[in-house]
Amino acid sequence: MAEPRILEERTNSRASVIRRAVLLTPAAIVLLILLAFSVTYLPRSIMAVIILSLGAIPASIEAVAAVRDLSAAPITTHGRINRLWKKSRYLVVGRVDYALVGRRLFELQALTAMQLAEGDDVVIEHWPHTNIVVSLTVPPAS
Repeated sequence: MAEPRILEERTNSRASVIRRAVLLTPAAIVLLILLAFSVTYLPRSIMAVIILSLGAIPASIEAVAAVRDLSAAPITTHGRINRLWKKSRYLVVGRVDYALVGRRLFELQALTAMQLAEGDDVVIEHWPHTNIVVSLTVPPAS
């Protein structure tokens, strides 16, 4: 019987979760405080409210997910890759590879993404709220 192929394994995934929580939580708190302060001066502060909302809401969502993962354990998702694509992270700086498996979105390393195609069957061990990949394997063909 053939062994599953391990395409990606991150031994420091827990550190990524901790780093994300430590960086995003204070940033989200500061942005939310600034947003609340600028809301009190509406309508004169409408531009500040719009700009701060664009940063505070996503930062808060990501911070909550990272904090929830601090007390969670990795889970496993098994399924087919529905979609595989590349996108710039910040405007045009830094290319990132994404894979959609079921209803979950994963950020993959470039070498891993090059070895995969849409429709491939994969087993991904990941953190449940941030979807940070711990390991990605391709089961043997039946």
